[in-house]
Amino acid sequence: MFESIGTSLYVSAGLFWKAFWALAFGYAFSSLIQVLVPRDVIARYMGRPGLKETALAMVLGPASSSCSFAALSAGRALLVKGAALTPMMAFLFGATNLSPQVAALAWIFLGWQFALAVVVGSIAHVLVMATAVRLTYLKAMVERARQDASRAGHAGHDDPAEGLPRAWREKLASRKAWRRIGTTYFDEWNMVWKDLLFGFVVAGVVAVLVPDAVFQAIFPQDLTPVLLIIVHAFLGPVLALLTIIGSMGNGPLAAVLWENGVLFAGIIAFLYADFVVIPSLRINTTYYGWRFAAYLGAIFTVSAIGAGIIMHALFWLLGLIPEPQAGSVQQLAQFRIDYVFFLNLAAIAVTAALL
Repeated sequence: MFESIGTSLYVSAGLFWKAFWALAFGYAFSSLIQVLVPRDVIARYMGRPGLKETALAMVLGPASSSCSFAALSAGRALLVKGAALTPMMAFLFGATNLSPQVAALAWIFLGWQFALAVVVGSIAHVLVMATAVRLTYLKAMVERARQDASRAGHAGHDDPAEGLPRAWREKLASRKAWRRIGTTYFDEWNMVWKDLLFGFVVAGVVAVLVPDAVFQAIFPQDLTPVLLIIVHAFLGPVLALLTIIGSMGNGPLAAVLWENGVLFAGIIAFLYADFVVIPSLRINTTYYGWRFAAYLGAIFTVSAIGAGIIMHALFWLLGLIPEPQAGSVQQLAQFRIDYVFFLNLAAIAVTAALL
């Protein structure tokens, strides 16, 4: 038993070592963008729920924190500043699922096909989300949520660009701006380390200690192909809700799920479900009240399921769904002197430079 626990912790540490460089470079890029692009500039382009505004909001998402919980604070601020609901939700989605480190983690743990699906699937996710909002939009509820969000205050996450020169060239020449970038970088790590620790430990424990029969019981395999895709896509957000892991910690667990027979649709839906986990719902309840928080959770859940099904169908038609390989997670967790070693040395150097 103790040997199995030791092995699971070794796997957890190995998975984190494999991912550290992607996280460090991603947080450094996110910190730079957050300092260079003020939130009020972003809000200015999000006042209408049109296709242009929604697409722009999704692309500008990485200008916020890639931590799901901090991104929710940025979304609250944008809603208070007059952003329409659909662009605000697209911004939240882009903040976590279009950040470089999320795609990098998908590539590392699952393969390039999943990294491509995470990026391309963002279009499907936002289209499903925009359609769901359009069909269910209640103006009175949204305006009430906007008022509640205004009373909620800053919630401890101020705009990193506040108090700095407006022009990005002046910021790059400012020592104060670079100190702010460094502070934001370490704030990113401070916000996500618990999520990362929990996600990687759970992935190691599940990979080593949980038998295949458990996955077969949770994710059925004896249904018709179409029904099987729908069921697995539905179970993805359900599992995310139960594991309480946000966007930065769900990559290694997704690799374990893929290795144990969860379909492509279920993995994509699981990766997209970072805003339906219990901590996210609790934060939104604090900002907006339970009714609007439940509404946001329902829209994000439907969008994750819809995007998972769409991407499964698209990648199946293109022949891009890879075959899972048994034992691949534990192979990933090996410590070697390879490209990961040197990238991690570079990431440590970047971290030291931002101190």
